[in-house]
Amino acid sequence: MDDIFMNACLGGDLELTELIIRIVLDRNDLHVLSVESQRVMTNLAGRSIELDIAATDDAGVEYNIEIQQADSEANPRRSRYHSSIIDAHALKKNTPFKALPETYVIFITKNDVLKGGSPIYFFERMEVKTGRPLGDGTHIVYVNGADKNAETALGRLMNDLQCANPDKMFYKPIADKVRYLKETDEGEKIMSQVMDDWMQEIVNEAISINSAQKDLEYAQKLIQFGVISLEDIANLTTLPLEKIQSLAAEIRG
Repeated sequence: MDDIFMNACLGGDLELTELIIRIVLDRNDLHVLSVESQRVMTNLAGRSIELDIAATDDAGVEYNIEIQQADSEANPRRSRYHSSIIDAHALKKNTPFKALPETYVIFITKNDVLKGGSPIYFFERMEVKTGRPLGDGTHIVYVNGADKNAETALGRLMNDLQCANPDKMFYKPIADKVRYLKETDEGEKIMSQVMDDWMQEIVNEAISINSAQKDLEYAQKLIQFGVISLEDIANLTTLPLEKIQSLAAEIRG
């Protein structure tokens, strides 16, 4: 369930990603055509999300698999946000809404974050009184990683995703990939590169946060001086005009 290791294990691997999606959705007719690891998507307001594994099958259905160890990071509103971002990127300009693909946001969590005692939870929008599905094509799935029932395919998968020893895994493709990453020179190089990339992302994020804070302080001073327009302040910083206008309203009361 380690984020770094799982991205190295699944990133670009059609076979493993397909195996996981087939088991989770209990469908053997899915064929994954592409897999992107740590794909970044941004909304119109500039807020981004980093999808762990983004996949597409031969029917055009889009999947986002996110593996979470922290219960707080699997908030249902997070899955709602992920679903909306995927939709925003799927619909091209001048394309009718009916062209939106079916989408699945799949959270695999270490614990039973929904606390219902079920190994898996499926959610779709529906009419509350009748239970009639809305049919908008969005699906949100929570997999309870704490349920490792060896008598079910899903339970065996949860065992393998949290097992450090490939000899104790049920699924050969997962065991073979883990063994390759842990026991071969090529695998060790891949893990080393993934770790280096991860560390660089942390550094870049820290720099970005620091830069944004400096821009915020700079913008506040320019607003207080009142010499240039809010539009010019937005152009001089990385802050959007809406944020500058909000700051100005707070400062000027």
